[in-house]
Amino acid sequence: MTMNVKLVSLSAAALMSMGLLGGCTDQTARDAAAEAKATADAAQACCEANEERINRMYQKIMSK
Repeated sequence: MTMNVKLVSLSAAALMSMGLLGGCTDQTARDAAAEAKATADAAQACCEANEERINRMYQKIMSK
């Protein structure tokens, strides 16, 4: 649960930095923000996949 909160916070920070850099002419800064968002999204997807796997394992154990 704590990992989800951290990843959501990271994703929100990445989105906020992309929004703040929207008027910026520095392409490098925008690219860095986009890369940070992509990394946060990948981490979130990994976390969600692990949570689903753990939930399936729990359900399997509880059904026995």
